[in-house]
Amino acid sequence: MLSFDFQLPTKIYFGPGKINMLAKYIKPFGKKPLIVTGQSSMRRLGVLDKITGFLKKAGIDGVVFEGIEPNPRHTTCDKAAALARREGCDMIIGLGGGSAMDAAKGIAITAKTGCSVWDYVYTGPEKPQRKITEALPIILIPTVAATGSEADSGGIISNWETKEKTGIWGEALFPRVSIVDPELTFSCPPDYTADGGVDIISHVIESYFTGTSEAYLQDRFSESVIRTVIKYLPRAIENGNDIEARMHLSWCSTVALSGLINSGRGGSYPLHALEHVVSAHYDISHGRGLALLLPALMEYTMPARPEKYAEMGENVFGLRNDGKDIESAARAGIEAMKKWLASIDRLLTFRDLGIDNSKFEVMADDVVRLYMRDKDHLVNPRSIDRAGVLEIFRKTL
Repeated sequence: MLSFDFQLPTKIYFGPGKINMLAKYIKPFGKKPLIVTGQSSMRRLGVLDKITGFLKKAGIDGVVFEGIEPNPRHTTCDKAAALARREGCDMIIGLGGGSAMDAAKGIAITAKTGCSVWDYVYTGPEKPQRKITEALPIILIPTVAATGSEADSGGIISNWETKEKTGIWGEALFPRVSIVDPELTFSCPPDYTADGGVDIISHVIESYFTGTSEAYLQDRFSESVIRTVIKYLPRAIENGNDIEARMHLSWCSTVALSGLINSGRGGSYPLHALEHVVSAHYDISHGRGLALLLPALMEYTMPARPEKYAEMGENVFGLRNDGKDIESAARAGIEAMKKWLASIDRLLTFRDLGIDNSKFEVMADDVVRLYMRDKDHLVNPRSIDRAGVLEIFRKTL
């Protein structure tokens, strides 16, 4: 029986040209934003100048902080928050991909409270974790269709010194406004476009496999998002200015983590837990890390729930399962997903990314400490204990 609470306080402005109304959309939240972005691309591509130009025309002088890393560091977030406090900024604008948007959420907390953003993450039972109760207003402008941070209340922050990567969560982190203008994704290069598409799929496929089988509508939502990405991602990779493809991918990204897809289905996110630990040590793209681990996780889990993998094969890839036993149909579904990943050059191994097995034991320990918490396993149809983590890593080697 379905039962859930659903709330999305973010106002989303979606469509080509919506960024032209930026000043109007943010006016209710203050007069001096801190604009948070990556290390150089937004300035090089002219997007940052476009944003600041819109604001200046409306009499708004924004303060710019460039330098957010692909896996945003807690020290960089704290540095940006200190700038926001010195300059008297009253809102945070995150401009870029998921890293810039997640960092904007961390900066919004720290700028408001003066505490380090790392005080708000879980790193083990021995360290107190502050509860997030307040943050400066957050405005998000995605330039990549990927993480869905523009419609959720969480973010992922890295500690490069300790090689830890984990999340911040709280209602105060819902963006007040998100401006999703697909034209801003034109400049996203093919490699990152492909990574982003895998990220979108991962957000709706994990609970598809791990949630309750009674959530019929949610499963059809997931399949529709996956099929849409499969249809339009190759077009966006081939032609970055394909507005139709970019629009569909941007909307899939926003919807995937908005709560609409997964509400009532339950389920866990073992793929994200595994990937966060890997990219904490090796600083790889999040979408690429998800693509790396997804096939091995599917193969590991399939014996415990073959019907879902058969269902994916039939409803997403159009396979005919007539006459096949359930495990054969499930394997065919997994192979279809692997074939599609290969078609966008995202069927990967650790060796493809220059990674050997020297840190597997350390990374398995990190999964146990950061993501198993009070259990001895990750929740999954086939439980993933420490030995299971190592098995998945070795399947991917």
